[in-house]
Parts: sequence; structure tokens; C-alpha cells
Amino acid sequence: MSEAKWRVALLIFNGAWASTVYGSLELFHSVNLRQPKDKQFQCDLISTDSQPIQLYGGQTIQSDTTISDAPYDLIMLAHYWGDFQHLTEQYPAIPPWLVKQHANGARIAGVNSGIFWAAEAGLLDGGRATTYWRHLREFELRYPKVQWQANQASVEHARIYSSNGQNAAMDLSLHLVEEFCGASIAAGLARDISFDSRRTYDLNLINIAGFRQHRDVGIHRAQDWLDEHFTQSVELQALANQIGMSKRTFIRRFQKATGELPSRYLQRLRIEAAKHRLGNTQDSIKTIGMGVGYRDISSFSKVFKTLTDVTPRQYRQRLRPSGAKAPNTKSTLKFG
Repeated sequence: MSEAKWRVALLIFNGAWASTVYGSLELFHSVNLRQPKDKQFQCDLISTDSQPIQLYGGQTIQSDTTISDAPYDLIMLAHYWGDFQHLTEQYPAIPPWLVKQHANGARIAGVNSGIFWAAEAGLLDGGRATTYWRHLREFELRYPKVQWQANQASVEHARIYSSNGQNAAMDLSLHLVEEFCGASIAAGLARDISFDSRRTYDLNLINIAGFRQHRDVGIHRAQDWLDEHFTQSVELQALANQIGMSKRTFIRRFQKATGELPSRYLQRLRIEAAKHRLGNTQDSIKTIGMGVGYRDISSFSKVFKTLTDVTPRQYRQRLRPSGAKAPNTKSTLKFG
């Protein structure tokens, strides 16, 4: 596909789950059917050599190509089941290849246990990630430099994405579609495949959904309020009073339930809303920053870069092809 705009590598290896290989492949094909020819994905099944690959279910497939210095825009790492150490010994070329691709600008997405490869490459040292719950303890022991997020469905850190379950994996794929093609394409695709019909969170909130995976009713009430009023000035004492707690108890329970301080959670809400508007409106960065609750652009930019590793301007440039404009509309993003 010579006119393809983005190159996607779907890494395959013995033990990979077919559903996470073909699911991604078919999703990007569905996107291509909705896109003009100059905004197409070229998807390659890629392996370390030309030998047949035996998938988890026993099927054997052949890769389209082998790993090389050819650059990719996105690399998908399939979920798998097996001996992690054995895989490392069997495929020693994968980690250094991922390091080179990431250094050249590629996004890397590990579907559930597939994130193991990014951790093995050292790309997550000092960073955040999640994974399938059955592997979490093993990964915590094997990669102690990674901040493993047990309660978060999907995580993005420094262009590396991870998920912790089948539904979260589909959320991750749709989020990546939005990163490349915009919210309209991702939302339309989700509707067409009848996905997300019973979800409680917006597809845009890849970094927010996991903070709801707890059973503290009082903290859920606080999150409900913050989700609706995040653009306003927030007094933690007043919020604690509203749900019948002391400020100290509220902060302690909030952090225990979500893994984040209330102030940090509020920052995440604001930045997720800003990310959506940066990609889907023509509003100025100053307008967006003030619109999500920051009093000046300096504070907004500082917090944005802390949570995303890029500035608001860099984030907008990364989302849009050269010369492309977002619809000139005001965007409302619901949290919950």
C-alpha cells in the first residue's frame, strides 16, 4: 500500500493470542474503509525471522516481514501466555528492536501481557504501565523500576500504551485510532461494532477509567462531583464535608481507593479534557487551559507536560497531519 500514511507493525511470536493479533488488524482495516487514500494504515505482521509462528490456540501463521531498521509509526505487542523467561531467550532481538523504534518516534502498545516486551527493553523504567492481573505480581518482581498500576484499565506513558483486560484492550485500540485519526472516526467505529454499549466511562479517558476500579462508595461520590466540576476551583475541605468526611480521612481514603491524591486526580481530569479539545477544536491553547480550570497558560503547560511528557502545542501537532484543521466546534467531554 504505497499511499499509506501510517505504518503499523503487529509483532507476532510463539504463544501470541490470535484474538489480539487479528482484532487489531481488522480494526485498522475498518478504519481504512472510512479514510481517504492519503490517510491509510499499512499493517504488517512482523516477526524476528521467516519461521512459521504457532499462536496460543495452536494455529500456525506466517509473518509478512521480519524486524529491520524500517521505521514504524505504531507497534502492537500481542497478549500471550507462556514462560516469559523462555520467550526472552527465544527472541533476544525483540527488545533492542523496540528501543530503536521508540527512539525513532514509534508509539508502542502492549496488549495486556504484551507490555512485557517494552518492560524487558527497559523502555518503562521509571514509568507507568498496567497489565493483565494474573501477570501483575510476576511483572512487579521482574521489573521493579516500573510503576505498575493495578487499578488502572489503560495507561499511557511516553508513547508507550498498556491495558489490563479484553475490554481494556479494545479501548486501547480505539484510543490509538483516535490518536491517529481523531475522535470522530474512533467514536463512529465504536458505534458500528456495537462496542462500549455497557461502559461507564468515555473512550477518551484512557488515563482516567482505571481510577474507578474500587468499591469505596464515598470516594465514588467524590469522583462523581469532580467529574462534573473539574473546571471550577476545588476546595478539598468543602468536598470532604460534602461526603461526610474529615479532610484528612478523605485524602487518605481517596489515595487508598484510586492510588492518587485528590489534587493529582483533578489534574488528570483537566488534562484529559484538554487533550480532547486540543485534538478536536481550533481553540487556542490559552483558551483551552482556562476552559479546563487553569488560571494561566504557564501553569497549564507545566502540568500538561508533567502528565504527558509533551507540551500542549507538541501534543496538538502530533495528533494532526501537517496542514489539517480540527472542526471549529466547542467540545464537551463527559466524565463518569
